[in-house]
Parts: sequence; C-alpha cells; structure tokens
Amino acid sequence: MSQTLPKLSHHLVDEAQYNLLRSVGYLTAAERRDIIDACEFGDIAHIKDKRKSGEPYITHPIAVAEILAGFRLDRDTIIAAILHDTVEDTEVSDEQIEQRYGKIVARLVDGVTKLKSSSHNKQQNKAATFHKILTATLADPRVLIIKLADRLHNMSTLDAVRPEKQRTTAQETLDFYVPFARLMGLNDIADYIEVLCYRNLDSDMYNKLSDKLLQHGLGRNFQREAIHRYLSIVLNNLGLNGLVKVLDNRVVIYRQFFRNRGEINALLRHYAFEIVLDNVEACDKLAYYLKKYQIDDSHIADNIRRPLPGGNQSLTLIYERDNDVVKVTILTKQMQSAARLGVIGAEHASDVSQSVIQASLRNMKDLVDEDSLDENSPDFSAAVSTINELMDYLHSSKIICYSPKGRAYELPQGATALDFAYAVGPMVGNVAVGANIDGKKAKLGTVVKNGQLVEIEVNSHSEPKAEWLGFVVTNKAREEILRWFKDLSPADKQHHGQQALDRALKTYQKSLDDLTDSDWKNLTEWRGLTEKSELFEQISSGTLLPQLVVTRLFSDEVNDLQAQEHSDDMTQPQQLIVNASGVELDFANCCHPIYGDPIVGHLSRHGLVVHRHKCFSLDDIRKDNPYQVIQLRWRNDKAVKQGDAGEYDIKNTGKIRFPAYLKLSIALSDEQITEVIYHLRQLNIGVEKVDVRSSDTIIHIIVRSRNHLAQGIRELRSLLGFPNIIRLYQL
Repeated sequence: MSQTLPKLSHHLVDEAQYNLLRSVGYLTAAERRDIIDACEFGDIAHIKDKRKSGEPYITHPIAVAEILAGFRLDRDTIIAAILHDTVEDTEVSDEQIEQRYGKIVARLVDGVTKLKSSSHNKQQNKAATFHKILTATLADPRVLIIKLADRLHNMSTLDAVRPEKQRTTAQETLDFYVPFARLMGLNDIADYIEVLCYRNLDSDMYNKLSDKLLQHGLGRNFQREAIHRYLSIVLNNLGLNGLVKVLDNRVVIYRQFFRNRGEINALLRHYAFEIVLDNVEACDKLAYYLKKYQIDDSHIADNIRRPLPGGNQSLTLIYERDNDVVKVTILTKQMQSAARLGVIGAEHASDVSQSVIQASLRNMKDLVDEDSLDENSPDFSAAVSTINELMDYLHSSKIICYSPKGRAYELPQGATALDFAYAVGPMVGNVAVGANIDGKKAKLGTVVKNGQLVEIEVNSHSEPKAEWLGFVVTNKAREEILRWFKDLSPADKQHHGQQALDRALKTYQKSLDDLTDSDWKNLTEWRGLTEKSELFEQISSGTLLPQLVVTRLFSDEVNDLQAQEHSDDMTQPQQLIVNASGVELDFANCCHPIYGDPIVGHLSRHGLVVHRHKCFSLDDIRKDNPYQVIQLRWRNDKAVKQGDAGEYDIKNTGKIRFPAYLKLSIALSDEQITEVIYHLRQLNIGVEKVDVRSSDTIIHIIVRSRNHLAQGIRELRSLLGFPNIIRLYQL
C-alpha cells in the first residue's frame, strides 16, 4: 500500500497518511482515493504550519482522522477531520472545500471552525466558539465527534506547551467537552479525554494515583481474573449465553480521586465488568441471581427500561465481595452497539433510548437562540450568556421522567411535577391543576424522581398562579409563567397578585380581610410603594413571591427587620439572598448551608429557613406541604465574592461567616495540626476546633463561601498527601 500513496512534504506526514489509510479499509476504493486526495490537499494548505513540537502541522488533523476511523465513521467525517483547521488557519475557503469534497464536508469543517474577533475579549471569543459548536452539533452530531477527536489528540500532545496553558485547556475540556460528549452518549471517547484532562490539570495528583495503580497492578489483575472466572461460572450455571468482559475503570478511579470522592486505597479495590447477553430476559435473570449479595436498592440501576441521559441502556449492580467493590453492567448486543456512538449511532438504539437522546437535544435547542450568532455580525454578548446557561445545564444532575405515552423528558434534579408539565409544553403547564405520579395523586409542587411516569391533570379554565414562581426549578417553566403574566392588563395583574397573596395567607389560616391598615403600611413601606395595587403587580410580575410577603407579616421579629430593609450591608444574612431583604431569615442547623450551595427556603412560623437543596429534613415537609419549600438564589455580589480570594479578615465579626465541618480520612499528628492551622489561616479560613480520632480527624472551620471552602480542601489535600476530605453537613 505504501508504494501507491503519493509522497507528501515530510516523512512524518507520509507516515501519518499511511497509518490513516490502514485504518479506513472498511471504506470503498473510491472513498479511500478521496481521503488520499484530502491528505495531499491539506498538506499543501498547511505547508508553512508547524506544531509546538516542531512537527509538520498536518500530522495533527490526519491523526484526528485516524482516531475517527477507529469508530468506522463515514467518508465525509474522515475528510472533514483532515481539513478541520484549513479554513481557520490557512487561505482555503469554505467554497473550495465544498467544490472539491461536497456540501456535507464543508458544513462539518465550518462547524468546528473557531469564531474570532479582535474587538472582543478572550471569554467572548471562546463563548462564541462553544455556541457555534453546540449549534452545529444539534444540526449534525458528527461535528462534536470531530471536535472530541481533535481534543483527544491535542490533550495527548500537550507536553510541548507551557504548564499554565496545559491546565487551562484541560479545565476547559473537562467543563465543556466531556459533559457535552456524555450527554450525547459518546462515553468511550469521553473516557479517554477525561483521563488526559486529569493528567494535564495536576501532574502531582495524577502521578501519585498512576504510581499506586502500577504498584497494585499485579494484584488488581489477579483479582480481576478471579472475579471474571466467577461471573463466567455464574453464566454457565444459569444456562445463559453471554460474554464477560473486564472494563478499564481507571477513568472512574481518577474522577473519584480528583473530585475527592474516595480514599485512594479503597478506590484501588474497585473493579468493573460488562456482561453482554442475548436479550433483556437474560439480563433480568442474571441480575436476579446477583441480588443474593443483598445489594442495596441505591446500588441497583435499571437503565434498560429507564435509560440514562445520553440514551445509554444497561442494568448495573454494585456489590461488595471480600472487601472488593464490584460493578457489573449487564446489557444486550444492541445496547452495547448503541452505547459506543450515542447520538451518532442513534438509529441502532431502541425506541426508548432514542426518546431519551431526543429529550437532551430538545433541552439544548431551547438554550440556543439560533439567530443569536449570525455569521456576518455575531452577537458575542448573547453567546456568553447562552454558554453560561449551557454550563449550568451540563453540570446539573439530571433525571428522566416519562409521559403516559412513554415519551422521555429530561429535567434537573429537584424539578417538580409543574416543571414536567412545562417541559411537555406551555399549553399543558398553563392549565395544570394536579398530577398523577406512578399512578398516585400528587400536587404540582411535588418533586419528581428519576424514572417516574408523570401524568398531568389539566383544566381548560385554569390559569397560571403567581406562587408557582416560588417552586418551579427550570428556566423554561419560569419563563413561560412570566410570559403569561406579562401579557395581562394592569387590572388583571393586580387581580392575580391579590388572589395569590390570599392563597398564601391561607397557609396561616388567614385571609386578606384579616390584614390591618398597619400591616398594609408595613408591606408598602417595605417595598417602597404607595399603593396596595402596586404590591399585587409586583407579585404577578415575579419580582415578589407571595410566600415571602406572608413570611414577613407573620415572622416574630418584624420590628428588627424594619431597620434592615433599606440597608445594603452585607453583614445582614437577608442581603445575601435575592429578594429576601426585610424577611426574617435563618440558616438551618440540620444541613449548614454556606454561600454558593444550591439552596431552598422553608416557610416556617419563625420566618424563612435556608436549607441546602438536598437536605433530608425537607423530605417530609415536601410530602405534605410542597408549596412551603421555595427556590432561593444567592445574590451575585462582588462584596461577597471577595472572600473567595481571601481578601477579608475572618476575625472581623462584622462579616458574614459560615461554619463548616471537614472529615479527613487520616488521624493528624500534632505537627500536622500545626501545619493545617497555619495553611488554612493563610487562606483566611478560621479554625475553631481540631478533633483527632483513632482513624480520622474532624476540623471545625469558618469560611466565607463554598468556593472558599473548596480552596481550603484543595490546599489540605496537597499538603497532606491527598487524603479523602469530605464536608460533613451534620455532626
């Protein structure tokens, strides 16, 4: 084959072309000729370009194409990969590519081409590029896999760039490309990229774990073989025809270690296996047998009937055997085939898997304003806003719920039945009156869980209610409710606001008739208004929750609050939370929230109590009175965020401070305690108490925010040789 290939500009380019052609044997002879032509065309276009390592630049895009050939992708994708940097970095135009290789190749190349403008800053240019890749991927998912293969090759050759650039590229990849790939079901390539991210983020941490994996390599192999033999015997005894495969679970081990989710020696005892069987019945039979290990329900996931975001189907069980943690993933051949390429191989996936992939695509399409990045005059500011929303979405925990007809809807964790109704559409959400969740009656404020079947009860005469804005979680639901109220006349807005306040008063067995002139005076002065009607309009416009009005009226310390309401003093906890000024507020002792935690508020007789959104003490309250738990947001204030950089004196009692509790997986010596206190104080983190126990240590600290706490944890892990450190929410 090497004799038939044209000689290119450098022996390294010839070698790259030869390796690529060996990888595309699955394509037709005509398609392979086009690929040879693209290598020559790209070589000429990039003739002056060099990589940081000094190699001819074209070796990089040809290597990207070779990675994609491993997935047996089509001719257009391979050629687009070879030429993916030509329009961005050379004199080649879109028109030339289209004329020579066709419209599809030109469109794919355009999708991965960066947007740059000298009149915009780095953040705006980067956001515009992300936005373009996202939009192009929604039109053709092959854009994303080209970009991922590009990242995979770049991440594996970052040694030639300066360390700071390595870290920046790795963090960007981990923040955007990896979660995006997983949501599209491209888990195989995401795994390889994620490991490379950790290598480039913190080489000390990476090398410590890599050395440990090498040290324990023989022992881990021995254990893997033993578990493999056992699982093969189980299949034989059950009369099942299947294949047991050892999975490389390094990416999970690295992820847990870097994210501080496990102690290093315990992580080394984690093993993963994949068992491919003929059909779903066989999967169920094996899972039923393995349940003899008394596996906790939280360690069993039936994602065959209820696929994960990204559409991946499998049945997974995690059990302990001789102190080893064994994860078994059971699936059929069809599920295994669909899982490799996610959205790109969606036509091979089952109907339910395709429905889940479509749910993710719908959510991302909702985030992207198709017209906000016009080729000729891109709106870079809009791109920054959209990408910030996308980042929040990519990093949020997601659940999948289903309609009675089996259609999947993807929601953030903590979403309510009403959020589900608006995910179905505003025509359902606006007239919703109740829900049936897995066949049981439920209120619209009930939090839905993964895999549930949700049926929304509607009444064509019903209308949205202002208090809904207090408990919906999704932006889509909130925007649709606000849009409905915005179209009302001033008189209708006042009427709806008045009704909402009256309903909120019923929580306290009161009505509007029970409010005195003094109460109304208190409320209008609090909001800086002259008329009650203006207060009602604020409620229906979403700027004031009726639940907070009632909390203000019936809290125990209204007189004290009146002195605070026009204050912008960040020493008052009310000023830390959007729209909570002038409301009696306290932070819950059951979960100890700190600035930056996702939070909700419980409307109690003693005012508004702030909890972490996952606080278990709210479960019973949500069951009986879901409307008493409202969504809260921290104020995004520079005065608060100064603490993240340590620019304040923690001893100054005039500053808002939060208690936090850390559990270290090692018992500290006296010398280590001294070092810990010194290093934490350097970060302006106060240390109140150090409690050394037989095998661990509890440290009571005072911090400014969640980011400030994370900074302290990173410092301690590095200082103490990377032990596991967890935040305790209850002592």
